[in-house]
Amino acid sequence: MRKKFGEEVTELRAIEPPEESQTKKRNTYNEEAAYLRRASAQERKGEYEGAIDNVRKAIKIGQRKASTYAKLAMLCRAAGRIDEAVSALRTAAECEPENPEVREMLLQVCIESGKYEDAIKESRIMLKKWPKNLYARDVLSIAYLHQGKYNQALRVTDELIYLDPLDPINHFKKAIIFQQKGEIGAAMIEYTRVLELDPDSEIARDAQEAMASLDNFQLRQILALAMEDNLFRVKLTRNPESAVMERGFVLSPEGFQALRQVDYDSLCDNDGPYRSGYLYN
Repeated sequence: MRKKFGEEVTELRAIEPPEESQTKKRNTYNEEAAYLRRASAQERKGEYEGAIDNVRKAIKIGQRKASTYAKLAMLCRAAGRIDEAVSALRTAAECEPENPEVREMLLQVCIESGKYEDAIKESRIMLKKWPKNLYARDVLSIAYLHQGKYNQALRVTDELIYLDPLDPINHFKKAIIFQQKGEIGAAMIEYTRVLELDPDSEIARDAQEAMASLDNFQLRQILALAMEDNLFRVKLTRNPESAVMERGFVLSPEGFQALRQVDYDSLCDNDGPYRSGYLYN
């Protein structure tokens, strides 16, 4: 027969630890807290090795807590002990398996330290539990990009854009991937999208700089091709936009403006097509 609620409470009280056990727990808690205070004081002084030792002592006598292991990880990272930082964060994640922030800290340490395989592995683990986590996808795309796995990086970035289509940073990342793949036209389209989404932001200024660099790269190719191909040169003089698009070039409005200023009759002069006057800064 099911006990009444009052009877359950009485039974639980009957098995509470005696005062001696409570006192021991308080002493352990106070000792653990003292080690952590010492660690914090040493951290402020930049004494990371001593701080690490004190946190380890706190862990040894205290309960397994994600916050303590996370503190140990941050100290290890500051001391350059990256493998220990990763190990501590994995333990922290085990202590709080439902806390995505601990996993995100682990991903951050992996990607910052160049542990790309670990970053990929941990990102996949995290996405199984939190399929819509943007940070895990972000780290995964970066790790793939650093490994030269452009198609995988592009696929993950497309997922980011699907989940958050108005974030210009995602389009900037996609532009970088296209640029690394050598797909200049696709990169220019994504950089342009960044400018459309947030024209006054810092990321927009970065996009403009990238577009200027790609414009100059393509203008040099266009002018070199115009020197060798008379028909292409004639098309450039009549309709530069159509001429370059036929050849697969994609310029920004500033790039087209620079192209219109070219004197094609002087392309074969001794200075050649690479004079700074043909390109914009």
